[in-house]
Amino acid sequence: MTRLVLILALLLGLSAPVMAETSLAGHDISSLVFITNKDSNDVTVIDSKNNNLIARFEIGPWCAPHMSMVSCDGRLLLAPRTKKNDFVAIDLKSGEKFGPIPVGFSPEHFDCSPDSKLCYVANFEEGTVSAIDLTQMVEVARIPGFAEPHGVTFTPDGSKAYIANFGAHEVGVVDTKTHQLIKRIAVGSAYKVAALNPDRYLAEIKGIANATPTPDGRYVYAADGDSGEVAVIDTATDSVIASVRVGAEPWRAYSSPDGSLMLVPNNGDKTVSVISTKDNKVVATLKGGEGMTGINFTSNGRKAYAISSREGAVYVYDMGKMREIKRLKLGTNVVLETASTTADGNRLYLACSTTNSVYVIDGESDQVSVVPNVGHSPWAVAILGGYNYCH
Repeated sequence: MTRLVLILALLLGLSAPVMAETSLAGHDISSLVFITNKDSNDVTVIDSKNNNLIARFEIGPWCAPHMSMVSCDGRLLLAPRTKKNDFVAIDLKSGEKFGPIPVGFSPEHFDCSPDSKLCYVANFEEGTVSAIDLTQMVEVARIPGFAEPHGVTFTPDGSKAYIANFGAHEVGVVDTKTHQLIKRIAVGSAYKVAALNPDRYLAEIKGIANATPTPDGRYVYAADGDSGEVAVIDTATDSVIASVRVGAEPWRAYSSPDGSLMLVPNNGDKTVSVISTKDNKVVATLKGGEGMTGINFTSNGRKAYAISSREGAVYVYDMGKMREIKRLKLGTNVVLETASTTADGNRLYLACSTTNSVYVIDGESDQVSVVPNVGHSPWAVAILGGYNYCH
C-alpha cells in the first residue's frame, strides 16, 4: 500500500515526505515546528535547530485538517479532521492516538485551555462549539448560538472563552465551567449600514475572524470586516470600551509581543493599521499587500511582517520608525498561508501551499531559506510557546 501511494505521488508530480519517527520522545518540544498539511492529511515536524524534517503524524485519510496545535503542557498534538467532522489527539512521546472524537459539522479553528484540560472546537458550518475534555478524550458539551464560529480564545485563567462569529458582527462569551454562552457582544456598526444596503451587507457577511487578547488578557480586540472597525472589549466586564476606525475589510488584530500595539491588515484597501493599545487610536497606516493572511513579529517587536498570500510576498516593517523597510518576494505563482514565530522571537516559519514547502525567515537579517517537501498543501504552522494563529 505504501509503495502504491508513493507511485501515485510521483505520477502526480508530488513528493511525499517519508519519515520514520511517529513519536517525539527525547526531543525538546519547544524547539519543534508543526506543519499542518491539508492534502496529505498529516502533520509533519521540523526540528528548528537544524531545519530537518524528523517526524510525520497521520491525522486520517481524506480529512483535510485545517490546523493543529500542541497543548500548553507540551503533551498532546491536537487537530480537527475537518472533512470527517471529528477531532484527534496524539501523545507526542508515545505516539498513541486518541479518537476520533465526534464533534460538529466542519470543525476548523480551536484553542486549548491554559491548563491543557479543555479544548473548544469551532464547528464552522454547524454554528456550534464543541467542548472536549482532554483528560477523558470525549466531547462533554456542544454549545449552540453562533454564526460561522471562527477563532477561539481562552482567557489566561481559563474561566472564559471568546468565540469570533465570522457570519455575524459579534463575539460570543462562553463560561468554561458551565459551557454556556453567557453573552453576545456586538462589534462595529455594520448592522446599521446593512439596513440601508441589505443586498451588499446581508448577502455575504464579513464578520469577526478572531478576538485577539493583549498578553495579559485584560482586553481583546475584534475587527469587523464589514464595518471597518475594531472593538476593544474589556474582559472584566465583557463590554466594548472603544471602537477604532481602521481600513476597509480588516481581517483581524495581531498583538505585538509587549501588547503595546495591535496591527490590523485591511484587505479592502491593502493597508495595515497600527493601533496603540494605550489610547486605542491608530498611530500609523502602513502599505500592505493583496490578500494578507497574517502578521508576525521578531526582535522583541521591533520588526513586523505582513504576509501577502496573493502576491507571494512578505512586507517587512520597522516598528520603531513605523515604516516599510523591504518587501520579500518569495516566488512567482506561489500562495502563502500563515506563519509562526519561534518562542525566542528570532525566526518565522511560513507555510506555502503551492510549493509544499516552508520558508524560514531570519528576523535579524531577513534572509530566507526553504524547507522543501514538508507535505501536500501545508496550511498552518504551530510552535509551542511561539506566536501562532490560523486563517
